[in-house]
Amino acid sequence: MLLRFLSGVLCIALLMSASLSPLAATPAYEVLSFDNLPGWRSDNQSDALNAFRRSCARIMKLAPDAPLDATTATGFYGAARDWRGPCTQAASVRSGAGPARVFFERWFLPVSFSDDKTGLFTGYYEPEYRGALKQGGVYQTPILSIPADYRPDAPYYTRTDIETGKVDAKRYAIVWLADPVDAFFLHVQGSGRIRLEGGRTLRVGFAAKNNRPYTAIGRVLLQQGVLKPGQVSMQTIRAWLEAHPAQETALLRKNDSYVFFRVLTDVPLELGPLGSEGIHLTPGRSLAVDRRFHPMGSPVWLDASAVPVPFNKDANKPLQRLLIAQDAGTAIAGRQRGDVFWGAGPEAADVAGRMQSPGTLVALVPRSALGKE
Repeated sequence: MLLRFLSGVLCIALLMSASLSPLAATPAYEVLSFDNLPGWRSDNQSDALNAFRRSCARIMKLAPDAPLDATTATGFYGAARDWRGPCTQAASVRSGAGPARVFFERWFLPVSFSDDKTGLFTGYYEPEYRGALKQGGVYQTPILSIPADYRPDAPYYTRTDIETGKVDAKRYAIVWLADPVDAFFLHVQGSGRIRLEGGRTLRVGFAAKNNRPYTAIGRVLLQQGVLKPGQVSMQTIRAWLEAHPAQETALLRKNDSYVFFRVLTDVPLELGPLGSEGIHLTPGRSLAVDRRFHPMGSPVWLDASAVPVPFNKDANKPLQRLLIAQDAGTAIAGRQRGDVFWGAGPEAADVAGRMQSPGTLVALVPRSALGKE
């Protein structure tokens, strides 16, 4: 997931997440017609095709008999050889929704699974916060690089331990933020842009985590009766923290999980952050998934309830579009669970923070993997 242990991902799932359940056996599946996909003829699949081409840059480097994603438990998606034809042809598809739609219909078939039920689809984004390269003034909250005594295969200090001096912040700080709540949500997202004084922008991404359990502060507020079911969002959590500054630190430290970062010098500002696939994410077309069910680089069709404006001008119009699985996250659990990447900036933050859309995913699988070329 991404440049990190989760894509990118401030989603309601991370604010209320539970641990992953054991992977069930692959169920029976049904091959559908594209006419079975509500909204298929209305989508602009060319946007998804552009995202798919980025995944093809990775796929084409795989050995022919290699799986598309070694993390995915089932061989249902075929081997890399089944994806080479689509990837080769993707490069030469003419621009426009029509040619892109024909391309996907030519090379793929929609597949649903017998155990599929309505799932939850949330959103995430790339945040931008104020920061400074040196500690001073309002800039007192460090974003840390990996400490020298960190071991990836063992639990490290808790969030409280780290924030109270077990790690030398002056030695390992990449940048200092003006707001500890911003730092906390940067940990949730796993990547972000830091706007430095003087106008320069620093981009940071996930490097490691402390291997401690994640406690969702949204769930804590629900358990305390502070928020009610259906009220939990980034906006409501931030509002509560701002209204109760004396309780801020204690609430944030209920989450033992902590993330270490690195400076992303190789990611141009005009491109999206890197997802778990190592591919630049495409706003509105990249999806964080459970990699046990959906391999990185695979197209999926989402049919979900409306997302908040401004990304959906018609507040009642369903979100029906082709997405590419290019990210993952610890809170994204199950075949019918996903997190849509909406980009950077305040509009993306607003939509990502409020999106809680029931819906279903249908996998697009190469015809050759299904023996239906």
